Amino acid sequence: MSSKKIKTVIVDDESRIRRGIEKLVLSCGEDWEVIASFGDGIELIEAFEKESFEFDVLLTDIRMPVMDGLALIKRMKEMAFFNPVVISGFDDFNYLQVALREGALDYILKPIDREEFRKQLEVLKCKVKKQWEEQEQVGLLQSEARKLDYIKQVEKLNEATKGFEFDISLVDWTSDFPKGTYALIQIAIDQPLSYSRTMPKEEWHTWVLANENIICELLQRSEREYWEWRGETSCFWSLLCSKEDESEEEFKEEIRNFVYKLQSNVQNLLPFTNSVAISQSFADLACLQTTANDVLALMRFRSVFGNNQILLQDSNEILTMDGELRNAGKLQQLIQQIIQALERMNETELKKRLGLFTDELQSLRLSSETEFFLQSLSIQLINYVIKCTPRINNGLLDVHDTANLLRKTKNMEELRWELENWVLAVYQKLSAMNKEKVHNETSVAKEWILENLRENITIEKIAGQVYMNPTYFCECFKNETGETVLDYVTRSRINKARELLLTTNLKVYEISEEVGYADTKYFSKLFKKYYGELPSKYKEKLKA
Repeated sequence: MSSKKIKTVIVDDESRIRRGIEKLVLSCGEDWEVIASFGDGIELIEAFEKESFEFDVLLTDIRMPVMDGLALIKRMKEMAFFNPVVISGFDDFNYLQVALREGALDYILKPIDREEFRKQLEVLKCKVKKQWEEQEQVGLLQSEARKLDYIKQVEKLNEATKGFEFDISLVDWTSDFPKGTYALIQIAIDQPLSYSRTMPKEEWHTWVLANENIICELLQRSEREYWEWRGETSCFWSLLCSKEDESEEEFKEEIRNFVYKLQSNVQNLLPFTNSVAISQSFADLACLQTTANDVLALMRFRSVFGNNQILLQDSNEILTMDGELRNAGKLQQLIQQIIQALERMNETELKKRLGLFTDELQSLRLSSETEFFLQSLSIQLINYVIKCTPRINNGLLDVHDTANLLRKTKNMEELRWELENWVLAVYQKLSAMNKEKVHNETSVAKEWILENLRENITIEKIAGQVYMNPTYFCECFKNETGETVLDYVTRSRINKARELLLTTNLKVYEISEEVGYADTKYFSKLFKKYYGELPSKYKEKLKA
C-alpha cells in the first residue's frame, strides 16, 4: 500500500498557476503524483473519452472560460470516481456552495498559502488511503463471492458428468454461466490400475497430484473462463468457454493447442500418459449431461487406439496415433462423422466423409481389414436408423452383406460407387421422412412436455419423442421457438401451477408436486420470479 501513489490531475486555464500547483503537490511528499494537467475542462474530458485512466484527485480552478470547474466535476463524475477539490478566489462564495453540493471535498483559496495547502492535502491523503482500504475490502469480498459461485458451479457440473438422470428443472443453474460456446474435455490417465498397483500408494498419489497441477497450470495460462473438477478412476474434467468475439474455429484451435501442450508436458515430466476426449462445441449447457455421455463414449475408443490419444467428437482425424493403428483411428472417426452428417442431414458433408472413408479403406493391406470397417459402418448406420425411426419397419434399410459387397466389386472405384449409393439411399429416405415431420417435431415435443409436467422430464426423454440427438434437438428447438427447452418447460410448469392455483383448492405443496417440483421452496421461488409474488400471496391478492 505504501508504494501506491495518489494520482492527481490539475486543470487551470493559466499555465503559470498550473505549474505552480504541480510543484506544490509534488512538494507534499512521495505519496503524491501528478499524472496530467490541462488548460480547460474540455481538454480533460476529450482525453478521458479517448482513453480512460484512473486518478484519485482532481484539482480544478472554479472559473475558466471554456468550461468552469463545477461543470467539469459534474461531467467527470458521470465517467469516473475521484475526489474533486476546487480552487477559487474570495469572491466566489456562491460558486463554492454549489461545488460542495457537487461533491467537492474541499476548496483552496487564491492566493494559495503553501502551508495551508500542505495541511489540506495531508487531510485529503488520509481520506484517499481510507478509500483504498475500503476498495480493497470490497474487492476481497467480491473475490470470495466469485470463489463461492465457482465452487457451486463446479458442484453442479460434477453432478452432471456423473451420469445421474435429473429433471430439466434442476439445470436452471446454467443461467448463472456466461453466454458463449463451450467445449467439455475429459483428461484420463492411461492404464491407472497398472501404475497404481506397481507403485507405492503415496508415490502414486503424488504423481496424480502432479498431473492435476500440470492441467490446472495450463488452464490458468489459457486466459479464458474455465471450470475443472475431478472425475472417477484417475480422470479429470474441464469445461472451457469461448472468449468474446472468438470464432468457433479459433476456439477449437485453442483447445487443440492446450491439449498438445498438456500431453507433451505430461509425457516429458511424468511416468505415464494422458488420453483426452473433446466434445463438439455447444451453446446450451442444459445439454451438458448428454455431452458428457458422448465424451465418455468417445474415451472408450482408447481400447482400440491405444494410449496417449486425442479423441475429437467432430474432427477429421484422431490427432495422435501410433503406427499401425493410425488408419484404424481415422476410419473409426470417419464412421462417426458419416453418422453425424446423416444426423444433421448434410448431404455435402456426407459425400465428403464417404469419400475420405473409401480413401482410407484403400490404404488397408488386407481384405479382412476392409471388411471389418465396412461391417462397422453398416452396424453403426443400422443402429442410428433404428434409433431415429423405431416405428419404421426395416424397409428403410437395404442392409448390405459386406462380404458380398467386396466380392461383387472389382476395384475400389466400384466399391466407392456401391457404398455411396447405399448410404445416400438411406439419406434420401431419412430426408423424405424429415420433410414430412420437420414442422411437427417441435409441436410433438411441446405436446409431450405439456402432458408430462408432473413427471421427471429430461432433455433425453423429450428428444426421444422426436427421435433426435438431444444436443441437436436443443439447437433446433431454440432456432424454431426462440427459447431454450429449459425455459419452455419451466414456463409451462409455472403457467400450469397458476391455473391450478386459481381453479382448485389444492395446497401449494400439492400444486408444486402436480407440476413436477418436489421442492416446494424452489417452486415458490420460481413462481415469484414469473408472477412477482409467492403462490399463496398471489392467490390472496387476486381474491381481494
